[in-house]
Amino acid sequence: MSNAAPPRHAARNSGYVRGPARPTRVARETRDRKDEFPLTGTTSSGTENGVIPAFLIDAALHATIGITAWYLAPGPTAVLYGILAWLGASFLHRTVIQHRTRTTIGKCRYGLRLRYADGTYPSTWQLTVQWFRGGWSCFDLFDNAH
Repeated sequence: MSNAAPPRHAARNSGYVRGPARPTRVARETRDRKDEFPLTGTTSSGTENGVIPAFLIDAALHATIGITAWYLAPGPTAVLYGILAWLGASFLHRTVIQHRTRTTIGKCRYGLRLRYADGTYPSTWQLTVQWFRGGWSCFDLFDNAH
C-alpha cells in the first residue's frame, strides 16, 4: 500500500478515509442552499467584529470610483457615467473579486471572509444573486419609508 495522495477528482468531489487496509470513499454532504443567504462575514475565530466599518469602506470605494468617473466624464451625460461606474465597480468588487480572493478590500482590513456556516465559500453566481438582493433591498427600504 502506498501513501500517495488521492486523485484530484477525489479532493473535489468527496474525501477519502484511509484505514489500515484500503481507502474507503466517503461522500460529501450535499446541502440545498437555494434560499440560504451567506453570512455577512466572519473571521477565522468566528467573530463578526468590523462588519459595518468594512461595509462603509467598500461603499466609499465604490462611491469614489463613481464620483471620479462623474468628474472626468465630459458633457451632460457625466452623471450617467458616474452612476454606471459606481454600479460597475460595486458589482465587480463584490462578485468577481470577492469570489477570487474570498474577501473585499473593506473586509480584508478587518480579517473578514464571506462564507456559509459550514465553512464553504459562495460561488460567483451566489454572490451575484446577493448583490442584486442588496440592490433591491435599497428600493424596498425607500418604499417602506413613507
